[in-house]
Amino acid sequence: MKPLYIIFLITTGLTSCETPVTDIPESRLPKTTSKLVVQSFISPQAPRINVAVSESVPLFTESEATGDVISNALVKISDGTLEVTIPFDGTTRMYSIEQSKFPILASKTYTLYISDGQRNVKAKCTVPAEAPVIQSYFLDTLIASNPFSLRDTTITLKMNWRDIPAKANYYRVRAAMELEYSVPDPKNPKSGEQRIKNEFSFNWDEAGGRNEFQSDQNLDGSLFSSPLGKANMPNFVTGQGNNVQPIFHSKSKILSVTMAVYNTDINYFKYHRSIESRQNTDDPFTEPSLIYTNIEDGLGCFGAYNLGKLTYHPH
Repeated sequence: MKPLYIIFLITTGLTSCETPVTDIPESRLPKTTSKLVVQSFISPQAPRINVAVSESVPLFTESEATGDVISNALVKISDGTLEVTIPFDGTTRMYSIEQSKFPILASKTYTLYISDGQRNVKAKCTVPAEAPVIQSYFLDTLIASNPFSLRDTTITLKMNWRDIPAKANYYRVRAAMELEYSVPDPKNPKSGEQRIKNEFSFNWDEAGGRNEFQSDQNLDGSLFSSPLGKANMPNFVTGQGNNVQPIFHSKSKILSVTMAVYNTDINYFKYHRSIESRQNTDDPFTEPSLIYTNIEDGLGCFGAYNLGKLTYHPH
């Protein structure tokens, strides 16, 4: 009887915890208003300055906010001496301007101002002084069979760089592979094919303990390594059910592999790490994590990075 008694208490406790959630009076719910949501990441290597502007939708308060992109805001960026207004681009649905009209320089601090006539927000960020240098990289091929008698080919990548010494640094790694390969010809899918080019991003396997985002805390001047990156070669099959058969080999050809290490400011780093933490939270009983923001009176992030790149071209 004792185990049953314990189980009964636990069940009752869970029920009593859930009941008040539906009984909270409206007067006790938090009162919030819609805020401007801003996302912009500037870099000396980026060809354009892009600023995405939308609005939040309050959870417990009635509001006319829709969460849509705001296209009629005033968006300005300043380096303390020069200032420029960034126009809205209807194609990209962002505020955008060529960097040739307002250069982004390393070590410089920039301020972003945004107003929609009722709400005003601003944010500052400083571009990191140096770009990382990729010292070495390792490319390899993994081949495995699949149920369709095709070869699953995966390209793996790992890269190393030396930490920029005597200062706090925050890094992010990215990589992409440009392929030329065959696809079924839509005009003759049974036997025809055509060659196309496409870009495939590497996904990072963090099982080894390394992360796409890394800081040099207690590691000043050390040699850093990326997680293992993986990009799959395309394969194509045709048919249905047990009649699935390979139509042809994609005859993939690697045109280039572009590797990148971002030296980011703390705003870029904390914002993306907070998003990553939120996405990786699978436990429904875990305390929800907050998304980092450095937008005064708003939400989102205005950050900067200095980019180190290396491109491999097969012979």
